Amino acid sequence: MAAALVVGGGIGGMRAALDLADAGLKVYLVEHTPCLGGRVAQVGYMFPQHDCVLCRGTPDHGYGCTRPSLSPAYIQHNQHPNLEILTSTHVVDVAGQAGDFTVALRQEPRYVDARRCLNCGRCADVCPVEQPDEYQQGMVKRRAVYKVAARAAPDAYVLERGPYCEACGRCAAVCPSGAIDLNAQPRLITVEVGAIILALGFQVYDPAALAEFGYGRYPNVLHALHYERLASRSGPTEGVVERPSDRRTPRSIAWLQCIGSRDRTCAYCSSICCMYATKEAILARQRLGEGVACSMFIMDERAFNKEYNTYFARARQQYGIRYLRCRISAVQEDPLTRDLLLQYVTPEGELRRERFEMVVLAAGLQPPRSAGPLAKLLGVQLNDHGFCETDKFTPLQTTRPGVFVCGAFSSPKEIAETILDASGAAAEVMRLLNERLGAYAYTREWPFLATDGLPPERDVGGEPPRVGVFACACGGTLSPDIDLRALARAAARWPGVALAEVVDLACFPETQDALLTRIRQAGLNRVVVAACSQRTHEPLFQRLLRLAGLNPYLLELVNLRDQCGRVHQGQGRRANRKAQELVRLAVGRALAARPVHKQKHRCQPAALVIGGGVAGMTAALAIADSGHDVHLVERTEMLGGQLRNLYYVAEGYDPQRLLRDLVNRVRAHRHIRLYTRTEVVRHSGHIGEFRSELRTRNPDGTVDDIHLEHGVTLVATGGQETRAHPLFGLPGVLSQQELEAKLIHRPAEIAALRDVVMLQCMRPPGLPEYCSRVCCTNTMKNAIRLKLFNPACRVSVLYKNIVTYGFREAYYTEARRQGVVFIRYTDEAPPQVAPADGRLVVRVRDLTLNRPLALPADLVSMSMAIAPAEGARALAQILRVPLSSEGFFEAAQLKLRPMDFMREGIFLAGMAHYPKFIEESISHALAAAARALTVLSQKTLYLGGVVAQVDPEKCAGCLTCTRTCPFGIPQIVQAAGRTGVGGLGGAAYIDPAQCQGCGTCTGECPANAIQLVHYLDEQIVLRSMGGLGRWLPAEAV
Repeated sequence: MAAALVVGGGIGGMRAALDLADAGLKVYLVEHTPCLGGRVAQVGYMFPQHDCVLCRGTPDHGYGCTRPSLSPAYIQHNQHPNLEILTSTHVVDVAGQAGDFTVALRQEPRYVDARRCLNCGRCADVCPVEQPDEYQQGMVKRRAVYKVAARAAPDAYVLERGPYCEACGRCAAVCPSGAIDLNAQPRLITVEVGAIILALGFQVYDPAALAEFGYGRYPNVLHALHYERLASRSGPTEGVVERPSDRRTPRSIAWLQCIGSRDRTCAYCSSICCMYATKEAILARQRLGEGVACSMFIMDERAFNKEYNTYFARARQQYGIRYLRCRISAVQEDPLTRDLLLQYVTPEGELRRERFEMVVLAAGLQPPRSAGPLAKLLGVQLNDHGFCETDKFTPLQTTRPGVFVCGAFSSPKEIAETILDASGAAAEVMRLLNERLGAYAYTREWPFLATDGLPPERDVGGEPPRVGVFACACGGTLSPDIDLRALARAAARWPGVALAEVVDLACFPETQDALLTRIRQAGLNRVVVAACSQRTHEPLFQRLLRLAGLNPYLLELVNLRDQCGRVHQGQGRRANRKAQELVRLAVGRALAARPVHKQKHRCQPAALVIGGGVAGMTAALAIADSGHDVHLVERTEMLGGQLRNLYYVAEGYDPQRLLRDLVNRVRAHRHIRLYTRTEVVRHSGHIGEFRSELRTRNPDGTVDDIHLEHGVTLVATGGQETRAHPLFGLPGVLSQQELEAKLIHRPAEIAALRDVVMLQCMRPPGLPEYCSRVCCTNTMKNAIRLKLFNPACRVSVLYKNIVTYGFREAYYTEARRQGVVFIRYTDEAPPQVAPADGRLVVRVRDLTLNRPLALPADLVSMSMAIAPAEGARALAQILRVPLSSEGFFEAAQLKLRPMDFMREGIFLAGMAHYPKFIEESISHALAAAARALTVLSQKTLYLGGVVAQVDPEKCAGCLTCTRTCPFGIPQIVQAAGRTGVGGLGGAAYIDPAQCQGCGTCTGECPANAIQLVHYLDEQIVLRSMGGLGRWLPAEAV
């Protein structure tokens, strides 16, 4: 069975479905709402970048905004040929087993045909029924026929049909394209798939259940998603944050953390609230200015991911966000002003009552409402909290074989972890269906996704230009101010224009067929279409040209709707003059256009995996199990990495069993070739055709050099516990890792201990400050085991923040129940350790008691920072990939591409990216493997196209391009014919297989030696026709 079902159309479901489609499998993406996007569609800004970033979810370029989807492959006219999107659809039955499921689906009618909807909005204009707008959190009303968001996928209206529709029918009467069918019926669909991925997401906790906070009673008490919509440019106030009670901008805002988290009802931590609340506070300062006071009431700062510590520091230092360690128990309202009153205790012990003009409740994450019924239907188990039950060492597998899970349905998590889970779940499906990878072939040869079967391309090089201009009326909805017939008459008189016509509904299949006929009949070799946005329609018309036998880059698309009609409403003369000028310039660009082709490359069907720890072995096995050869390189003599030093985990599993299983499978796998005591010393080439040189150090001191060719490279070099700290010189001071070994191997010594002090957040001098993520849970694990062995031992944990996110909060609770004492300290007053009377004494100021403490200790264990593996910086230089400010490898995009490097074909896994737990490293490794398999499953790759080209005769070798390229691609090459100006030392070379086509080098080159294909100087300036900087005379219009 070469097909898979993904349930859930949020960010995780879209990522998983796209990876599977790219690997050549048929994918059914099922979403129960009318459009894709999930919660991410409602969030305007993501931390810590403070932008949408959805357009950077894949390496695809040139499409502009893809919101709410993460790839142009979800845009209606460029949809991936292996994807079938089923919105408003529910799973009603599942039968079968792994590799052979039969799934029954029920698709509810949306009553508006998405394929024929023009987005004109006339239906909503005449609809008399108003409903609360769920997308805007009920803050405004919408019509019964509505568009979920300004940008939706599918990009069409939907009707919430009710009894009020029976005698109405106004929407159907005014629809210019006949897209509305009020009698549409539900559709029953049966699909056969080999695997199922559950990407159900989460629901936000409803604070109305906590009456003490006044949500639902006090208008100025909002929950976080309400605030997100207020701050969003597509929100009900267009990004202006204002109080619901009086529409006035607030001058003081308080965020209350852990609403619906870390309490008796929801004992777990929701993982994302600290960060998103900080983002919202920064947005308030950016939008409302320095006059707004932002306060955050928290228990712990849980900034446990990449660049998050820096983000928190910026919130404090640059934006003046105030963090108060206090859990507010109630909110009161001043009935006269509608201000909110909060009572709390200051760090000095003073009881304070403070007034705020707005309060935002940072609500936690809960399992989706559909979790219970769907779990029962599928026969998968849920955990005690209602999330999907998984195993620590198989974190993406449910309890039913062939059914996988990703994202927040398995545990509360943020976007980056959801993306990793999604690609990782896709890798699990690829492994299961390995014999069917590539069964559904597609090609990226053209600027649109397509299957094979297109006609041969016609060579127009020897033909005189014959431009066809087609202006689309779009069912009369384009613009009442633009005279399309006058536009066509004017265009027909311009040089090179062989045909100019007005057409209607140019994107409909019947009109597409007619246009194809006209292009062939008139012998056109270039086409200009004046209609809608390039973002939504350019792939459609590029495909039309290709079906006509023309190169798709001989098309020019003019956006009359947005750039003329909407911005010049009621200004007919201006709209028509601008329309003619835009079309004239488009004709000029079409006349100067040249065919553009991508280069065809063979993909080497092998992978290089660097690092033999848990991430490296997991990735290698996933790729090898899918039928591809893997070269696994480990610089030490033994496999396992940090896993060799772990004897137990907080959840009770045996990591040594996992280690033995992985090592045995790697060594026995016929598709894996293992190289120990080996390092990568050279690496060159591009995606699909990399060349590497390995150097092996033999036990006898000799060295072997090995040369490999491979299609992809995976970096999984791991991390290491730091040791450089002056306290290690004291007797009785050891690391948490050493304490773990002592607990296992020397229980008698543990039983003799009377006092143990554990120090958190310790790092060597000079190391950047960041959270190592795993330390707090490891401390809980060791403290609990120590108390079980020796209940009389007094255990104290000195910490700055306890970061036991997700379900790990249970171990923090258990440690306190066992009698472990927790004492918080600050960077300004760190703990001091000194020997005294044959023992150790730890001195620290207790912030709760506000007095110094002297804690005797038989043993002091330190949670040391986890640093990048030895040799990471040198490897980054060899691979030509960047490092982050913490020294770990930097991914292509922090949120949406955490397993990719910007340099295509190289992927990232495990602690080489950032410290993480075993299950997180496994998910990350599987995600990297999935991305690698999307490449390896293709026999040929098409690279290049719109790329930068260097004229070596103009290049002065100034290195400007090498410094400004955001992808680090240009290189100075000394070769015959590339000596540069004056033969001074070579000329720049830009590999077309690596170039991303951003044009940065083109604009920066001082010698004008670099041109961007399809955007050549002549195509921009259009000197021959008076293009750039010149308009048609007003009297000519």
